[in-house]
Amino acid sequence: MNLTIFGASGRTGVHLVEQALAAGHDVVALIRDPAKLALRHERLQIAQGELTDKAAVEDAIRGADAVLAALGPKVFGGPRDLPLASGTRNILAAMRTHGVRRLVYSWGPSILIPRSPLLRALRTASFALFTLFPATRPMVTESAEVGEVIRGSDRDWTIVAVTAPNDTPGSGRVKVRTATGSGDRVGARISRADLAEFMLAQSDDLRYAQQEVRISN
Repeated sequence: MNLTIFGASGRTGVHLVEQALAAGHDVVALIRDPAKLALRHERLQIAQGELTDKAAVEDAIRGADAVLAALGPKVFGGPRDLPLASGTRNILAAMRTHGVRRLVYSWGPSILIPRSPLLRALRTASFALFTLFPATRPMVTESAEVGEVIRGSDRDWTIVAVTAPNDTPGSGRVKVRTATGSGDRVGARISRADLAEFMLAQSDDLRYAQQEVRISN
């Protein structure tokens, strides 16, 4: 497959790129600073650019069979030099332009909308509380916007929500729970290698298309 990966220089993204290449895929990685990804391979094309650059995003997605995005919000403030909500809009627009349907997008649990009315009310209240604090306001706002952008898309998207990714070796064992409440009972921790393996497996598997799933080890 031809895969476009966003967030390739991140701690999960590196696993995605390595595993994709090991599986024989061709990879295009759009990165702000190519020096941050030390990996080089004949089937890896590194393109320099920002998610906010529509032309760069379109070029990266042209010819892709699927798009994988290992992104996430800044939890405690920090410079907002990479607006992920607008970047996600650019990704989805480029996918429509080039006829690419499959998107697998990882994020933190704040992107999820609970099915239970009580839990939804608690989520709304907690979001309102967090927005009162400057340090967490960007994360809350961005999570909500990214979720709305993806859910409103007509693409075959899957949101993969993880709570506490870590750098332990991959185990090959992943628990999955869908937004409807079916599947395994999931915990908080997951190896980034296992997260990448799960995301890569979804690139040509539509069982979770237009669904949100939580995963853990």
